[in-house]
Amino acid sequence: MAARPERVGGVQDGIRVTDAFARGPAILFWAQVLGNAGLFVALVVVARALGPGGRGTIAFIAVTAILSARVTRLGVSDAAIVFAAQRPHLRPSLLTNLVLSVTVAAVVAAAAVSAVLLAVPSWRPSGIGDAELAILALGILASALVDAGYSFVLGCSRFGLHAVITVTTAWLYALTVAAVWATLGLTVARAALIWVAVQGVKALVLLWSSARTSGVGRPDWVLLRESIGFGIRAWVGSLSDALNDRVDQILLAFIATEATLGVYAVAVNAWEILLYLPGAAATAVLPSVARADRTLRVEQVLKAFRSVALVTLAGLAVAAFAGPPLLVLVFGAPFEASVGPFLWLLPGALGYVALGIFSSALVGSSSPGRSSFGPLVSLVLGIVLDLVLIPSFGAEGAAVAASAALLAGGATALALYRARTSFALGALVRPRPGDLDVLKAIAGLLSRRLRLRRA
Repeated sequence: MAARPERVGGVQDGIRVTDAFARGPAILFWAQVLGNAGLFVALVVVARALGPGGRGTIAFIAVTAILSARVTRLGVSDAAIVFAAQRPHLRPSLLTNLVLSVTVAAVVAAAAVSAVLLAVPSWRPSGIGDAELAILALGILASALVDAGYSFVLGCSRFGLHAVITVTTAWLYALTVAAVWATLGLTVARAALIWVAVQGVKALVLLWSSARTSGVGRPDWVLLRESIGFGIRAWVGSLSDALNDRVDQILLAFIATEATLGVYAVAVNAWEILLYLPGAAATAVLPSVARADRTLRVEQVLKAFRSVALVTLAGLAVAAFAGPPLLVLVFGAPFEASVGPFLWLLPGALGYVALGIFSSALVGSSSPGRSSFGPLVSLVLGIVLDLVLIPSFGAEGAAVAASAALLAGGATALALYRARTSFALGALVRPRPGDLDVLKAIAGLLSRRLRLRRA
């Protein structure tokens, strides 16, 4: 393994470590806020144009595409984040290896999924015809390349590029969907094709920019084997994370109806607003921990957890009060049934905070095997509870299962990180100087943006 980047007096590779831990999550937070605002607009358009059944079909296509791409990547993307952060001189070959491996894997996955759904038509939701199946296959390839592009960009700590692409493509999707609805009329096939096309644009820009910045090297098979060896230990966890996010929706499609899935998908879309900051923090923690001096890692990870958990608790209180009426107001009366699942999902946000931050911290601390246990516990418990609760309680059963699974997974990730680093439990809640650095960075970015607009 390459030598650790040189660090002197709290400065590493020209970047203050404390600033990196604060600024990275702040940039990604605002990207998620602005980007998900665009996605939310698109989802409202799709829900109102296609109803619960059509919304459920779109959810099935997107979820299946993303999961299929994640299943076959074998952790190479996870390894790319860590290796690109620690070994800048290998970035050209890392990028080439990454693109080649995920492309081959995605093509295999697309062929396998298409073959299965063609061979067993009864496994397909009623809204999935031949056209939608072809779009799904393209979506698997596009999703895999997007994942590769984002992973490499994060490994290089290019949070600004990550943010710009996230926001721009989200609003491109929203505006395109709205324009098609207003002119040609929106169908399931058209909405799904727009989503795939935007994914393709996103992948192209991310990979093109990475190639321009880092260069493109020869394939390095030794490095690829090392990446797979490292990544496959983290792959179980990252795959479990992806399944945790999506598998309940797939099970709903098979066990219940597409309309039930549409109701649940809207509840999840609203609940995910609470996950913007935890998701941003977990994403930024991984490359930052990988680059940080050992003596600073634990302090910074705990600081991230305390600040993010505090904001999430405040968000839960607001969501419990304002969420139910806003859901009906925004999505319409057909989605009134989304209120119950939304409320049951709320406690799971705290589990998501612990699961995301401590699992990422374990990967960044060169413990990819341990990082998989929290997501895996969450996945197994979630599937078991889904199978028990969905037949009787539908979307509300899926929400209860999701919350319980996230809380269990978060507790597991926390316990494993503590076993590795031996910090006192009180450090999780005891305020320390600098705990608000992430929030100050978030406010500072907003303040600078407002000043620029006034100028």
